[in-house]
Parts: sequence; structure tokens; C-alpha cells
Amino acid sequence: MTRLSSELLTGIEVELDIYDKELLRKTGSTLRQIACRAAGVTQLELDTAANSSQIAVIPITSGKGIIEGFCDAVQSIVNYLGFKAFITHCHDVSGLAEGIERGAEVIFLADDERFVAINLPYRRVVDNTEATGRGYVAALECLKGNLHGQSVLVIGAGRVGRSAARALKELGAKVAVFDIDQTKAEILAREYKFGLEKNLAEALHKYTTLIDASPAPNIIQAEHIKPATVVAAPGIPLGLSNEACSLVEDRLVHDPLQIGVATMLVMSVLDK
Repeated sequence: MTRLSSELLTGIEVELDIYDKELLRKTGSTLRQIACRAAGVTQLELDTAANSSQIAVIPITSGKGIIEGFCDAVQSIVNYLGFKAFITHCHDVSGLAEGIERGAEVIFLADDERFVAINLPYRRVVDNTEATGRGYVAALECLKGNLHGQSVLVIGAGRVGRSAARALKELGAKVAVFDIDQTKAEILAREYKFGLEKNLAEALHKYTTLIDASPAPNIIQAEHIKPATVVAAPGIPLGLSNEACSLVEDRLVHDPLQIGVATMLVMSVLDK
């Protein structure tokens, strides 16, 4: 799991409304709508769950420790979607116990390896990588329209890329994958019968619908951007150069946490 920096999280809790209006302008959908689309639920179902679910966010100190602002950002996103979330006063096991004792049905917690939402009554674990991949495919569908039959390049065959590629296949897209680790890309392509691209520069000239799930910066340059290009970019850091970003700005969805957490929440609270 890519470790976020506190700088990327600065301001999330106070700028969610601005972020959501920008997301709506670009995609025609709000954060809430995109998360519901990714999870396959209705907003009415989510409203019902919000009235009966309490969410605990547990600070975890293991590994490299707590990222400043992380728990606050997660709590703010959960609250923004209409749920009641609290950050436990205690950390680690004591925090988990506190969350359960205070009546939480869903627990959010992260260490250096995994970021998960655990629904205690349903005994369900939703991983951020799975939710992020699905959430960004839903955002891409809103940007592009119907993805059925559309050729989509997924850059990065890690956990988020795998999730996105599977979600694209479910929508009937023609998926091709690229990863700098060719073995990883070949395994994913063979497992799901995806196309395989071995040269990124050549592939970027062929495709206009992109999922950038790579942790590499500046891999998408201005020369790769066409008038029809749309990009959903869950990768941290953003893989587009500054010039490429300026050319595709209104057809680009990228954030450090919002879509992933929102989709985690919706996937975890509803028994789908």
C-alpha cells in the first residue's frame, strides 16, 4: 500500500464541499453517487444504512506510525457521506476495544500493509485497494459514459490496478494492462484474458481511456494527451506531468483519499 504523506492530506476535511462540486462538474456525479455506483447500491439504501450505522476510526501506531491528519481525513469523508464517525481516543488494540465498546458497527484502520474497513455484524473486510480500484472505474464511467466495448489501458498491475481491471471487465470494457514489472502484468493478463502492453510509450499513443494505478510520476506526458483522452488516476503520486495535467484537467479525476474511502464505506455498510 502506498503510504500517504501528511502534505497530501492537508485541507481535505475543510475542502470536501469544493472537491465535490468540482467532481460533479467533471463527471456529472457527486462523491456519494460515484461510491454508490461502484458498490452497486442506491442512495436510498445508503441513507437507510447511515441512519443505523456508527463508524469508528482507529489510530494505529505500528510500522512507521500514524500519518498526521489521516484519521481526521477519513472521519471527515465518512461524515460527509452522511454517517456518524468518531476517532477513538486510544490507539491500536485499545482503540479497537474502545470503538466496539462505543457501539461502532464498522471499524476503519490502517497500518503500513493494509487499510481496511471491517463490518463487525457482517464479518466483512473491505480493503482500500479493492474499493479504490472500483471507485475510480465508476468515476471513469461517469467521465466517459458507457464503458462497454471501450478499450481501456490500466497502468499498474498492483492491487489497485487489478481491482480496476476486474471492475472494467465486469462493465464489458476491452482491458489492456501495462506494468514496468512485465511478469506481474503477464500474470494479470493471463488470469483474466486481458490484452498485454509491453511498451508504455507506444500504448499511450494508442489509448485515450486510461486508469493510472502506478506509483511512478511523470509517465504520461503532454504528447500522450488527445482531445478524447480521459484519465482516472488513483496512483500516488499522480503519473501525469504538469503540462499533461493542464491539457486534460477537465477530463481527469485524481485525489489522495476521497474516492477510495467513500467506496470503502459504501461497500462495508451494505450487505451486497
